[in-house]
Amino acid sequence: MAFGLRQAAILTGLALTLGAFSVPALAVPIPNGEVRLQEGGYVRVTAIGLPPLGVTERSGAREVARQNAMALAQRRLLAAVLDLPVGQGKPTVRDRLEAKPKARERLRDLIARARVTGQELADGSAEVTLELPYSGPGGLAEFFAVLSP
Repeated sequence: MAFGLRQAAILTGLALTLGAFSVPALAVPIPNGEVRLQEGGYVRVTAIGLPPLGVTERSGAREVARQNAMALAQRRLLAAVLDLPVGQGKPTVRDRLEAKPKARERLRDLIARARVTGQELADGSAEVTLELPYSGPGGLAEFFAVLSP
């Protein structure tokens, strides 16, 4: 059964409330990725970019496919992070950004610095996976601290 972003956020919030940091937690599937918010956790999304039609230069088409995949993966990662619960009362990152607009630039930087892995597919398309760590320098936990009241 596939979970939507809202269901993943609710399950993650419930896990945080119940103290899931002390027990191993499984990754919660979200559309096009998964979320695991605990020490050593992450938010991970994947996207596939297609080469432009009619382009005969193979290397140019591959680069465009990679850029398309990267742009889509960044949008998906942003959507996933915006729906994550933050703090008491479980407001989402989206809710907290409305109250703290200066944190938007920090979120933009966080998305831009996500770990990138990718591969070229046989049909000329490209697959990109972006992963944002939960803990450590530049992780989501640091960003959540900035969003806290």
